[in-house]
Amino acid sequence: MANRDSEHPAIVLALSGGGAAGMAHIGVLQVLSEEGIAVRAVVGTSIGAEIGAFFASGMPVDDLASLATAFDWKKTLQLFLPDLPAGGLISGVRIVDFLNGWIGQQRIEELGLGYAAVAADLASGEQVVLDKGDLVEAVRAAISIPGIMAPHRYGERWLVDGGIINPVPFDVARTRFGGPVVAVAVQSGRRGREGMVESASASAQWPRHIHQLLDQPWMARAPVLRDWLRGETKHTRERQPAAPPWSTRRVLDRALDITRSEIVRLRAALQPPELVLEPVVGDIGLLEFYRAREAIAAGRDAALAALPRLRALR
Repeated sequence: MANRDSEHPAIVLALSGGGAAGMAHIGVLQVLSEEGIAVRAVVGTSIGAEIGAFFASGMPVDDLASLATAFDWKKTLQLFLPDLPAGGLISGVRIVDFLNGWIGQQRIEELGLGYAAVAADLASGEQVVLDKGDLVEAVRAAISIPGIMAPHRYGERWLVDGGIINPVPFDVARTRFGGPVVAVAVQSGRRGREGMVESASASAQWPRHIHQLLDQPWMARAPVLRDWLRGETKHTRERQPAAPPWSTRRVLDRALDITRSEIVRLRAALQPPELVLEPVVGDIGLLEFYRAREAIAAGRDAALAALPRLRALR
């Protein structure tokens, strides 16, 4: 990493949202570190804000990769157990505890390199750039996926995931920190027939995971989640093998991918980054954090393929 005041050339990273697939950012960071390509600032939306916060806080990239790959699907679901607050399925308390345990109390303006998280004001629809104050609080606001995690109160505002307004914040990165800007976009909205087949294959593993989860002792403390999961196993058993892969959830996921892709295209027409990396993340679902190895490998592949252009930006 490079200090924000370094005189040596260094890039500015803009890290997209994308849920669990966004762990591809870790693979990109690994390649940059291995190649000695310095980063002087990072701006992130949603999972990009979270990965960027770990990086900006000083955590070594290999330690970040180890933390991510240690998550199995049970640990993932425990973080996202519904506690049904107003405005979402989860309050985010467990996630904040997790972040505080690893990042601790750090202020953005005191970090060793530039950092900003992008969120959206739920009332006004405005973009909100969080570039000072408590680091974990900024991340909590930026990862508030509508409908899943309750909005976060930040001063007088109620903030949600910045991905709804700026999925890949390369324009914010340039405005705040200058260039050259390297954007990492994990939701390109261009998954074809091959990706659909992969999705159907991955979905076939879900019933086995559900039955393993239902056997966990702590599941008795989450009756709402337990009943929902039982309903999911029944629905999966009744599904015809030849049915198309367009489940309700995947229709919604695909629609969001297309919308985000169009927002990115319009923003890029006004203020494009010097380089865009698009890791091929396949069918990694929003909360499938137990697939970290796949996501990280996709990020590494994208960065390695672009090495000549990355080196030219130094």
